[in-house]
Amino acid sequence: MVHYACHVGLIKSEVPTTTANEISNVPWLESLNKIVGPENVKTLYLERAYYFRDHSTDFIDLAHGHVPDAVVLPTNEDEVSQLVAFAAKEKIAIIPRGSGTGFMGGSVAVGGGIVVDLTGMSRIIEIDEHNYRVTAESGANMQAVEHELNKKGLTLGFDPGSMPAVSIGGSVSTDQIGGDGWYSNVGSMRHRVMCLRVVLPDGGVVSTGRMVDRSSSTVNLTQLFLGAEGAFGIVSQVTLRVFPLPETTDLRVVVFDSFRQAAGATMEMMRVGVWPPIHHTVEVVRPDESSDNNVVNSFGMLVLGFAGSKEVVAAQRERTLSICVSNGGVDAGKQAANDYWERHHEAYPANLPGNKVYGMEVVSLPLTKVLPVYDEFCSTIRKHGMQRYGSGFGLFPTTMWVGYIFDNTEDGLKVKTAATEEMLKAATGAGGTISGVHGVGYIKRDYSSFEFDNDQLALIRRLKKALDPNGIMNPGKGPYA
Repeated sequence: MVHYACHVGLIKSEVPTTTANEISNVPWLESLNKIVGPENVKTLYLERAYYFRDHSTDFIDLAHGHVPDAVVLPTNEDEVSQLVAFAAKEKIAIIPRGSGTGFMGGSVAVGGGIVVDLTGMSRIIEIDEHNYRVTAESGANMQAVEHELNKKGLTLGFDPGSMPAVSIGGSVSTDQIGGDGWYSNVGSMRHRVMCLRVVLPDGGVVSTGRMVDRSSSTVNLTQLFLGAEGAFGIVSQVTLRVFPLPETTDLRVVVFDSFRQAAGATMEMMRVGVWPPIHHTVEVVRPDESSDNNVVNSFGMLVLGFAGSKEVVAAQRERTLSICVSNGGVDAGKQAANDYWERHHEAYPANLPGNKVYGMEVVSLPLTKVLPVYDEFCSTIRKHGMQRYGSGFGLFPTTMWVGYIFDNTEDGLKVKTAATEEMLKAATGAGGTISGVHGVGYIKRDYSSFEFDNDQLALIRRLKKALDPNGIMNPGKGPYA
């Protein structure tokens, strides 16, 4: 996962030489130059090409991306406010973008307009070590914030796979999950945000509340913007809860003969109330290379992280490992744990030999539906001739994922899309959602009716219309479309 400066070099081979030097010719570019300075406005086709896509594997090539009319890189909240006010006056689409690490096309310009790249707004405003909170601009890199907190004996306790690249604003706007954090059992980003500053669709700026754990017993304005993918406004500043660095941490990898055995151990932990801060239930699939669909070896694995005082860690570890052993688990040893930790920030590659690509469906489910829906997902993948490469589920919140491999071609994408629709119908039919993480964005917007009934969709769209009457904020995304 790389950002603009180096990524432009990587995509040069994809950009046709006939269009690389084309400059956007929309009439309002001079207005953007006046707001942020011409050095912070990208109009060259080659410069804009990075923004045609995010990390969704549906964007199988540059031609499957979406071209913004311009890209701007504001450096402060006031510039964002002026940009949005101008766009509102001219009725120009505004697409907020953090680091572009999403998988749902949530930050692409599906109908043109202005992409607002917020990574230039990366300042840490305050670390309040006595009240356990940090305030930062939305473009702040999460790993950079973590490093500064660590110097003061604090941690976000939140560690997604995209940690080295992701921005805090993007994490807030998709309600991200940080499952490798030492306080991941606190929940997703939604449970960590204390208040926000937001640039509204008319250019006005609002603070959503006080920097406390709980608002008054009335409408919670902060929650309105969490997970909204920029549809209601642009998050410019975030205040998050932080935590003391744990006195002791211990990571274990436990292997089982089967995924179901590993799942059984997890269910027993839930029943007795032992919830390690890091807890992944994983199926490791080793496909037979001679046949795309013949799985010859699959086993279960639990990744368990314990954190806190020495006494708490020792007690949790003893009880948890005892449950694992009673369900057929074997501690894989310190080296296996070290290997996992070394690789836990490595994003999987987008391209594979034979012009194939990885895909993944992640949904939220009731706990009792995880294994039945897993079975349905696996059946759908086999039915459509794709190859499965792994699966798993987590508990904070309860989300399940199944990974597959498809051909990186137009026909392959059609197969993948058909399989996705079937899988999401299975998930929502079991009481789940169409997305467990990464948002809904552009990729899953057409499946919104699987999860929301007509009355719910009508209410969501009434809220959107009330806040954004001109429909300029990240149009064409999610259930708002």
